[in-house]
Amino acid sequence: MRIMITKDHRYLLIVAALAMLTSCHTTKSILANDYDERPENKQPVLERPAWPNYDLHDDRSFAAFSHVQTALRGEGIYIRGEDGSISGHGRTTIYRCKDATYLCYDWDVPNDQDWWFFRENSGAAIIDADTGDRYVVVSGEHFPLDQCFWIYGHKNETIRLISKYPPLPPSVKRVQIYSPSSESRRWMSGEGSLSKVYKLDDLRPHAKKQEKPKPKKQGRIIR
Repeated sequence: MRIMITKDHRYLLIVAALAMLTSCHTTKSILANDYDERPENKQPVLERPAWPNYDLHDDRSFAAFSHVQTALRGEGIYIRGEDGSISGHGRTTIYRCKDATYLCYDWDVPNDQDWWFFRENSGAAIIDADTGDRYVVVSGEHFPLDQCFWIYGHKNETIRLISKYPPLPPSVKRVQIYSPSSESRRWMSGEGSLSKVYKLDDLRPHAKKQEKPKPKKQGRIIR
């Protein structure tokens, strides 16, 4: 069977082809924006390993690190618990990468204090607020899980602690940050916590970027 193609038909075919190309370009752009580049996380210096008989109640037994990853002061947001209180995690940013998810906690070190100890518990999770699925921490990058450790040498800087989680599928839109309960000690509560629900995109790094101010127009010089 022979098909006759008129000028009108050719025009419609061209329009349809252009529409398909535009659609493909838009889809690729959306997919490209679904993922972040993984955050920089340099190897810190282990100044002192943890004692073989590590004891939560003896801070001399904690490992000590220096020259850890730093961040710009002011990035991230303070996560609030379900009761509205600010959690003790520092400012939080989530990098949604293709092969893993990176949860960053940023801490501002005062100029008059230089020794701080931290702990990240195994069982910590990013929870899909819509399905209840838990994405459990894989590792505290460069630092132990379930043990306190010291960081020093960063007066008046912002240090960044990064934990690695499984990749979040594109269907995850709203999340909660969960920390399990654990043994407590002086100045450190072992009480677990669950954050309020956040839009994932509000926690990602691109949400913190501000548009560069537009240069002011310079008027003409009239003599």
